[in-house]
Order: sequence, then C-alpha cells, then structure tokens
Amino acid sequence: MTIIEPWAAMLDALAHGVALVGPDERVRWMNRAGESILRVSRDDLTSLGTPFVLSGDDDRRPGAERQVTWGRGTGEPIELACTVGGTLDLDSGRVVLVEFRDVTEQRHQHRRVAALARTAASTASDSSLTVVLNAMAEEVQRSHGVAGAQVVVVTSDGEQLQVMGSAGFAEVSTFFDLLMASRERGADLITYRCLHERRQFVLPGRRAHMLADPAWQPLHDYVAQIEWDDFISTPLVSRGKALGVLNVYVASGQRATPAMLSFLESMAEQAALAVDYATLIANERFTARREERERLARNLHDSVVQHVFSLGMQARALSGIGSRLPEPYDDRVLSISDEMAELIENVQRDLRGVVLALRTSVAAELGLGEALDRLARTVERRDGVAVELDVDAIAEKELDGSEQAEDVYQIVAEAVHNAVKHARPTRVRATLTVDRGVLRVEVADDGSGLVSHRSGTGGFGLTSMRDRARRWSGSVEIDTEAGVGTTVRAELQMPRNCAERGDEP
Repeated sequence: MTIIEPWAAMLDALAHGVALVGPDERVRWMNRAGESILRVSRDDLTSLGTPFVLSGDDDRRPGAERQVTWGRGTGEPIELACTVGGTLDLDSGRVVLVEFRDVTEQRHQHRRVAALARTAASTASDSSLTVVLNAMAEEVQRSHGVAGAQVVVVTSDGEQLQVMGSAGFAEVSTFFDLLMASRERGADLITYRCLHERRQFVLPGRRAHMLADPAWQPLHDYVAQIEWDDFISTPLVSRGKALGVLNVYVASGQRATPAMLSFLESMAEQAALAVDYATLIANERFTARREERERLARNLHDSVVQHVFSLGMQARALSGIGSRLPEPYDDRVLSISDEMAELIENVQRDLRGVVLALRTSVAAELGLGEALDRLARTVERRDGVAVELDVDAIAEKELDGSEQAEDVYQIVAEAVHNAVKHARPTRVRATLTVDRGVLRVEVADDGSGLVSHRSGTGGFGLTSMRDRARRWSGSVEIDTEAGVGTTVRAELQMPRNCAERGDEP
C-alpha cells in the first residue's frame, strides 16, 4: 500500500521513527528513521510482523506511551518507547500512527546508575570487603552482555593477588594453582599487564584462543564453565595506586560497546574506592589497637609494676626485721618474708611479660623472621634453652608487614615461654609452613610436659593463643605427655592468593 506522497516526504524527514499500524496490528508503512532504528526495511518488517502491539483501548489512546522490546532481525534486543499519535483514514482503511524511539542505551544507563548506587551503598554500609566486592561482581554480571565477572585485589604487601569478588563462575579452590600452571606453560596473563600499565584491555575471541592454546590447558575446564567470547580487564586505581583489576567475560554473541567499557570503568572506580576505604579502616583499627596496647603497657609499668616493686622492698625489709627477732619468731617471720619475696618475683616476671606483650610487636617493627630469631636468641641467652627455627620463606614473605604477623609471633612466643617456664626443656623447635592457603605453626619441646594442659584445660596463655588463631579462622591444639614433651599446633587461614603475583587470564 502507498500513502499520499506529501505525507511520506514529511514523515521521512523526522528524526524519530513513525509507523502506521493497521487494525490487524501489522505495519502498513514506516519512515526512514524507523528503518534505521529497527535495522530492517519496511518491506521486511511487514513480512515479519510488528513490535507495536496495540491490544487495548488504552494502547490506542493518543499520547499513551509504552515500553516494548524488539528482537526480530537483530542479534541484540532493542528497547523502544512508543507513543500513539492518533489515527489516519487512508484509502485502504483506518491506521494508527505510532511514534517510537530507541531507548536501549538510556535504559542501560539507568541500570548502570542503579548498579553504581547499590555498590556505593554497600561500600558505605558493609565493613566486609569480600561481601562488597562480591556484590559488585554480581552487579556487573547482571548487566547486559556480561557472562561472568571477577574482582582481583592486590594484597597489602603489594606482592600477591587474590580473588575477592566473583559472579558467574563456580567456585574453584585450586584456581590460582591452575593459573600458575598455565603461566609456567607460557600462557599470556593479561591482568598482569593491565595492573602495571593501568589501562583497560579488550581481547576479542579470548575464550576460543584460550581453549585452542595448549598453554592454557590447566584452565580449560574453568573457562568452559560459561558461554563467553571476549575478555575485558579494567584496572582498579585509587590515589594513583593500582589496587587490582576488574575482569569481565563478555557473553557469547555480544560485543564490548563503548557504553559497556565506560560502565566497567565506573564500576572499577567504585571497587577501587571500596578497597582503598577498607585498607584505610583496617590501618586505623590496627593503629588504634596498637595505641591502646601501648597505653595499657605504660599504665601497668608506671603503676602496677611499681607497686609490686615496692612490695618487694617491704618483703626485704621484713626479712631484715625477722633476722633481729628472738626465737621462735625469727624463723616464722623469715619464712613468711621468703615466701613473699618469691611470690613477688613471680608476679614481677609475669607483669614484665604482659607489658612486653602489650607493647608494639617486634614482628611489626622488625619483620616476622627477624623477630622470631631475636626471640630465640633471647631465650637461649637468658634461660639456656636451645631454640631452633624453621620458617617457610613463603610464610615469612607473605606475613611480613601484615597484622597477622603479630598474632603469629605472639602464638610462637607464648608457646616457647610456656615450655621454658613450666616444662624445663633443653631444646625447643618452632616450625612455620604454608600449604594451600593454610599457615601451620608447630612449637615442640623435649621437656617434662605441661601438667595443666593434660586435662584439655589451660590458663590465660592458651586462651590468648586460641583467641589469636580464631581471628584468622584458625585453631590451636596441644599434645603433651609427661617426660616426653609438648607440641603446640596452630592452623590459621591465610588470604587465598597466588605466589609470584599471579593473576586472571
């Protein structure tokens, strides 16, 4: 069918789409802008049917706008805003004039703004960085054209990477081991380049490339979990420092559009802010705890320790008085003064240990390895007990400068001091190893055994060790036997990461 020629010329000049829809809800005619928006010719649209379903009176009412999605003839659905403009009487009958425009990008933008708002709210309200980054990965994965997403963060020492947010992929506990195996076979790790060059990388056809490359064989099952084609890696940068990367796996049949890349950059900015914020909070908490410990140590030293010292002076004075008393009073007073002196000496020693434990950890100041070495030399010189150290190089490297190093040092120190104080050993051996993200600490001695622990109970020292291990989802066990010795075993969870700065594909 044709319409009056002047109308056709006028409607073809409009920037928005115009369609004439018949009573059978099929398009009778469409202007050039409409063809461009729907990406089909008007002849093809007539044969395919119409996206404009006017099934009710409200839909035919002039000025009524509705949202529809059109997917016929294109690889990607188009979201349209349609408005009924009125009716026309043509030679072939009455038709409804429908104006429409493409709002796909506008709707995508709204969704992105909503996603950014939700992630910003999570950053502000949730103290768990893992929860926040998982939420961000899920928001990214929900956006159009994304099959999977992962947020990979640089650890506090700047030497390792760890996955702290993931969506789309099943959990694979050995992921980093598989990644390192691929790297050793010569696989090209793009995240490493993204992190150091601080720019976004887009790799079309990455999935097919990885599955066809023998170097990636260890990760073939992992990358084949979901249907994706292209790979995008976006750096997380805050205050000029690269904190990690946002890796996105583009769904099969989709492509990385400028709008998608801009959205990912915005989400990466949010993720970087979350990481930076969490780091600042953690540092502030660590500083606050350290300052409080220092304050308690000063108060104990300046008040309690001095009072106990004064009691010691009184005990010595009492001993002098007793030596001048007549029998039988002299022996009784001297016995009491000797007991008091011994008790006061024990209290002073314990208080000095508490004060030292409260002061800033030598592990934080010197590094874990050097701090443990100093502990061993001090015990050998002061108590005559040989102390052997066997510290895994990976454990020392990953723990140095971290808050966890202080707890590990205190667990070892407490175990060594307990052995020296209660079991009279000749030798103590402390071993630290890392195996699949678990730090194992073992302190074994050849002493007489800890009687107080054979029943499974223990004093403040054991409670302190267990509390420190529990902070890192760990535990402490003691195996002791009279005349054989004691072994203290502690296991602490470490952040899952890969050695030698491994990263995503």
